[in-house]
Amino acid sequence: METLTPTAHTILGYVASHARSGYEIRQAAARNPFWGISDGQLYPQLRVLADAGLIAADGEEGPRGRTVWQVTPTGRRALEEWLRQDSPPIAIRDENLVKLLFAARLDPGIARALVQERMAHFASFLAQVESVAPASTWSEDERSAAGAVPELVRDYGVEYSQTALAWCERVLAALDGGR
Repeated sequence: METLTPTAHTILGYVASHARSGYEIRQAAARNPFWGISDGQLYPQLRVLADAGLIAADGEEGPRGRTVWQVTPTGRRALEEWLRQDSPPIAIRDENLVKLLFAARLDPGIARALVQERMAHFASFLAQVESVAPASTWSEDERSAAGAVPELVRDYGVEYSQTALAWCERVLAALDGGR
């Protein structure tokens, strides 16, 4: 079996929670602010997962004749194996911060605009995270098994965004000479 991408494992996780069509996976992923899945990733990865025997069509058609996928026993084992593996270190490639670093010595106006842009992005992300109702589409058994973790993951996103916004305020003050 070929090595699965983190996106394929994420899709496998969505299907393992309950049978879903590609459309339903896309909708669930849209509610998850921490790992987006585009259609260009989703449908080819569904084929990879099916070809590897990790998911299978459940014989039912979802809305509009869509194939509904369910996890196979092999897929559940693959998901559990991935969940037990160490995650790679967090790698941050942040073009806005790199631009800010260079703009700071060239033009304070550009630096200010970049910080304001960053603030807008984090404000938008914060609004998205705050709008999430953790585990709202899960069964009572799934919610019970997960405990407080879904809310804590949402809280992480809220606190991360709030910290970034506070940092932006400090940078703007510094650019205005108010250290």
